[in-house]
Amino acid sequence: MMRKESVDQFASARPFKPFEIRLVDGHRFRFNRIEQFLVGRDHVITLNRRAETVFISIGLISTIGPVSRQGRRRPRST
Repeated sequence: MMRKESVDQFASARPFKPFEIRLVDGHRFRFNRIEQFLVGRDHVITLNRRAETVFISIGLISTIGPVSRQGRRRPRST
């Protein structure tokens, strides 16, 4: 299970570096700009392509990692 502190490390990095979240069900979310998400106590909140709010439970995140220059994620599990 992912911890909020792990998400905060990526969310609060300055300068911001793009990162990707992968959920236990295989869904992926890539964040290229800091304006794309909010980190709450239990959720990461973002918008999907149809501008609908998506609540991502931090407990369902399997990996989080930076996006490499080639556009691929370098996975990191905690």
